[in-house]
Amino acid sequence: MKSKFTLALLVTTFCIQAYAEGGCPPGTVPQGGQGTTGCMPISGYGQPGNRAIPGAPLNVTFIERWGAVALDAQETHNIGASHDKASRAEAEQIAMKNCLDLGSKKCELVSAYSNRCVAVAKADTHYSVATNLTKPEAEKTVLGLCEDASCKVVYSQCSLAKRIQ
Repeated sequence: MKSKFTLALLVTTFCIQAYAEGGCPPGTVPQGGQGTTGCMPISGYGQPGNRAIPGAPLNVTFIERWGAVALDAQETHNIGASHDKASRAEAEQIAMKNCLDLGSKKCELVSAYSNRCVAVAKADTHYSVATNLTKPEAEKTVLGLCEDASCKVVYSQCSLAKRIQ
């Protein structure tokens, strides 16, 4: 008799169901509170094209983007720039070409940057260049470097990484 009771107790112990999330069926979540609950469908659950597995890590891929700035600080004060280019070489080449195309003869590459923003400030006697994560931060940084009351931001642009997946 004792062994039958023990067997019945063991079977009962291992057959208890556990209800997570308030006992709602798959594709739903509990709703309500303070003793009143119901089940609400999960948005997009089971719809065609929605193959995401809850809690699965996302595979996110970014591609690097480049920009560059060329400047004729001696004669014409022209600025040639490029942004959102696939390589550093391409960005630099286009920036130099853009500067020369404006009629400058003494263009110099002053900055090449990737996945950032650049800002150029001009004072009465010099230029300053800075990069940072956002355009406002780059502009603030370059004005801090310029250290002249006549400093004004004359160019700013971003070349940020592009999400492809």
